Amino acid sequence: YKLATGTTVIDGTGKYLIPGLVDAHVHFFQNGGMFARPDAIDLRKSHPYDKEIAWTHASMEDYLRRYLSAGITTVIDPGSTFNFLTQRDTFRGKPYAPQVYMSGPLLTTYVPPVYKGLDKESPFIEMTSEEVTRKGVRDQLPYKPDFIKIWYIVLDSDKEKGARKNLPLVQAAIDEAHKNNLRVAVHATEKITAQLAVEAGADYLVHNIEDQLVDDAFIQLLKKKKTVLCPTLIVAGGYSKSFGHTYTFTTDELALSNPTNTASVLDFPWPDTAIGNRYINLLKNPAMQKKNEQADSILAVNVKRLLDGGVIIAAGTDAGNIGTQHAGSYFPELKAMQDAGFTTWDLLQAATINGARALDRQAEWGSIAKGKSGNMVSLNANPIDSLGNWRKIDWVINKGNAWKPDSLVTNTPEMLVQQQLNAYNAHDLEAFLAPYAEDVEVYNFPSKLEMQGKTAMRKAYQFVQRTPGLYCRLVNRIVQGNMVIDHEEIHTKDRAPFYGVAIYVIEKGKISKVYSPD
Repeated sequence: YKLATGTTVIDGTGKYLIPGLVDAHVHFFQNGGMFARPDAIDLRKSHPYDKEIAWTHASMEDYLRRYLSAGITTVIDPGSTFNFLTQRDTFRGKPYAPQVYMSGPLLTTYVPPVYKGLDKESPFIEMTSEEVTRKGVRDQLPYKPDFIKIWYIVLDSDKEKGARKNLPLVQAAIDEAHKNNLRVAVHATEKITAQLAVEAGADYLVHNIEDQLVDDAFIQLLKKKKTVLCPTLIVAGGYSKSFGHTYTFTTDELALSNPTNTASVLDFPWPDTAIGNRYINLLKNPAMQKKNEQADSILAVNVKRLLDGGVIIAAGTDAGNIGTQHAGSYFPELKAMQDAGFTTWDLLQAATINGARALDRQAEWGSIAKGKSGNMVSLNANPIDSLGNWRKIDWVINKGNAWKPDSLVTNTPEMLVQQQLNAYNAHDLEAFLAPYAEDVEVYNFPSKLEMQGKTAMRKAYQFVQRTPGLYCRLVNRIVQGNMVIDHEEIHTKDRAPFYGVAIYVIEKGKISKVYSPD
């Protein structure tokens, strides 16, 4: 076989080739930071929502690059805005961007007040009648959504009564979408709303059932209808841990996530201390903690029952919600699925072909076969042996282009410094050292060399993971070219706060020098 001129040849000896991974549930109108959902916690006085949306639009390319660097070659966004649908189109054909499948605004009977009046930045369209609902589907068509999304929210105390009251609107949305050859994804976290949605023709349930254990009749319904379900096991915990200031980011999250978003979750004190204390005290309440533990247990039991019953399970994070990071939270989600009883074979299917099945695209991508999209990941270790091996990426092949994962994301000097600060506050020594050059030099300002190299630094900075209550608050930051100057306030459990200044010099994409005055 003669290769075409310019073909890249990759030696796959000793490597393991898997299909490109799929995150089947993300939201690009949200960024995972503390300001992403003003309907959940309203911090607009300190951080206006229009500023948040502008920043999130500007960061979409960064998120896409981070997804691809993690081996994720397809992302599915069930719930966006007209402006993000337009932005989606600008990434078609871009070699650094995964495939993006996106719905328009969510059709819903309830629109949180903070989202009203946002025009093309609104993530919601209100369903007030069957005709308004059908029009809500048709109004999306000029933007060419890949599917339609319904937010099946029931606020009534009698959940079944409320669900049945709203069912005609849900049915109208599904019928109008199918009439226009669009599949329908539904947010339905109660068993009754999920059941009614599937009976009405929903193709994709974007969440697990959280209010009760599923029974065999429900499992058989989903199996018969070939409905795909995405469990999103960690997103609820992302909220409670963020609000309670107990979020512990994994090393993967710190490495893969945009550091500005993770910083807003880790940051202390809250912009509004009264609001912060109210949430923290609520989430420390034993009754609330027990309720959250029970909810997590129901989710874990249900997803295993659904898996064992033959329901199609697609892996997805609900990234963009507070605490759940684009790209970074994908592997913690897979770990939660593994803890619920998924084997690595189960995970591989959920993370690839089943994501394609959610959109009925399994003939186009999701597995490695002649005629399918060539989106693949070459690994240095067997993915069946360990979930951790999925992070040992050699190459990511996307849209006919081969990428080394570390070549995709361009971290600015400020982002690198923020990344190590986040890891410092997370007490993760290896994540803290990751942004530093192997031959990093640490100086006592202006010129006294204190240590050189990561090995020496690793030894000197053991206190990062050993000091109770260690936290570094950024007081002020100055960025000048490749130099970042931080004024820092250091907290520990056993002493009063103290202050310091650190000067970071960035060269060749790494922190090469650090200067700290006495």
